[in-house]
Amino acid sequence: MKGEALDCADVRRSFVAGRVPVGPELEAHLATCPECRELLEDDGRLGRGLGGAVLPEPDPGGLFALVDRDIARDSGPRSKLRALPTRVRAVLVASAAGALLVSQLWLRPRPDLGVYSPVVFWSAALLLAVTIVVGALRLLRGPTAPLDSSRAERSLSVLLLAVPALVSLLAPLGSDEAATRWGSPAYCLGYGVALTAPLVLLYWLLERRDAPPSSALLSAGALAGVAANLLLHAHCASAHPGHLLLGHVSVGVAWATLLWLMKRPAQVAR
Repeated sequence: MKGEALDCADVRRSFVAGRVPVGPELEAHLATCPECRELLEDDGRLGRGLGGAVLPEPDPGGLFALVDRDIARDSGPRSKLRALPTRVRAVLVASAAGALLVSQLWLRPRPDLGVYSPVVFWSAALLLAVTIVVGALRLLRGPTAPLDSSRAERSLSVLLLAVPALVSLLAPLGSDEAATRWGSPAYCLGYGVALTAPLVLLYWLLERRDAPPSSALLSAGALAGVAANLLLHAHCASAHPGHLLLGHVSVGVAWATLLWLMKRPAQVAR
């Protein structure tokens, strides 16, 4: 402002910025402005008090940076998926799990499918399938969930882990022979994790939150576990409760733990 006459707006902006204006330009202005002279009295006490009560103007550069970031975030194929309604996104997750189930029954069905009780088989499959649909709907609600969504998502993760455990207790009812077959829990654990990796990737593509909370990631891992139990139910001929708990139910625990551990470095970095 040196060399230029000050006006009342310049004086007020100085106070809002936390400065007391000084200089010959100010003296020239005060000679004709009694209002600003009043603001400057007593070392600018009145002007500083009024200026402190006014919110500073936002930095347009920072605002533009936020806008650019949001525009970049909401462009590309993923933005189109994230913009879909919650029900559509949940149907995509459930349909992907259904497609994997059909391919499993077609390519690698359980060897005892012809003798295993169809009532028990399809009852367990239906319970797991309904859980996938309900879990996907609740999980993908995202930011539209209530304020206590973290608590609700933790409750959801417990439910999604409990349903496969319940199925492991029902499965032995389908066949006495399958109930005594131990099999390899480690194989089913690895197979289940590999089969459901595309579903975890699909969840990431559909998740609207850039940084979903740990509670949401735990639920996402548990939901992948439910899908894995559905696929392993169609593939594995063992109905031994110990095998099912260690090799089938544990998939949800493994995915939930893995996603939670992936979240930890980001939290530490912040």
